[in-house]
Amino acid sequence: MVGAVLQIVFAIVFNVPVVRGLVFTVVPALFLLWYVRKKDMLEPEPPKLVWSLFGLGALSVALAYVLEVGLTVLALTGLDEDSMAFEWINWFIIVGLTEEGCKYLMLYLRSWRNPNFICLYDGMVYAVASSAGFALAENFLYLFRYGVNAMFLRAIISVPSHICFAVFMGTFYSSAKKHQHWGEKGRMHRDLFLALLVPTLAHGLYDLIASGAGGGFGFGAVVVFALVMFVVCYILIKRLAENDTFIEVTKSVREQQQDEAGRRLEDKMR
Repeated sequence: MVGAVLQIVFAIVFNVPVVRGLVFTVVPALFLLWYVRKKDMLEPEPPKLVWSLFGLGALSVALAYVLEVGLTVLALTGLDEDSMAFEWINWFIIVGLTEEGCKYLMLYLRSWRNPNFICLYDGMVYAVASSAGFALAENFLYLFRYGVNAMFLRAIISVPSHICFAVFMGTFYSSAKKHQHWGEKGRMHRDLFLALLVPTLAHGLYDLIASGAGGGFGFGAVVVFALVMFVVCYILIKRLAENDTFIEVTKSVREQQQDEAGRRLEDKMR
């Protein structure tokens, strides 16, 4: 009975273009958000907070689009569209910085001062929620513009890549929150900066490689780059989830270790 039902479901998904397009558009972002959330075992985040970040990430697509159009017009006033300089500016600044910056803005405004941000892994969940919302909304734009056939590659490469950018962002974002609790403002600002810079560079490099993916070698390079990101991000998620702890506890443990180190130094000097 179950097998027959599954056969019917798969037949509908793969043989009905509209359904197939919706599945490839919606499921990847939601599945990856679910995967990251289920790793949050210490103090799971309130669904309302997570879904608000998801919604804000989706809305930020409109802001990113307006900024990208304006920056493109500005860049083309002094550069040839076919020039290498424009291509680098386009992928790293107009697209990479703008899109990651919009996600980051929503992430920061909604979660930085939220009282639920008390564990190291929380920042990962927040960043992925914002990015998953952005990726899903962007998928609908691609679906309406390019049709169903464009959605398969986005489902298996582009959406997971967006989540990878978010994993990089969330790693440094959590570290920044930790340093804020420790009173280390310099390190906090450094990690907040890296939380934007690293995903921007990864996003820009991904798009730069993908822009030349018309041939076999180009497409192969995109796949290799994406797979490397997937592996790195899987390790980051696993490590941060397994070592998750309350930020205040982390601070007290660190202070205890510093006290012990101080006592050992005093013993040696006697």
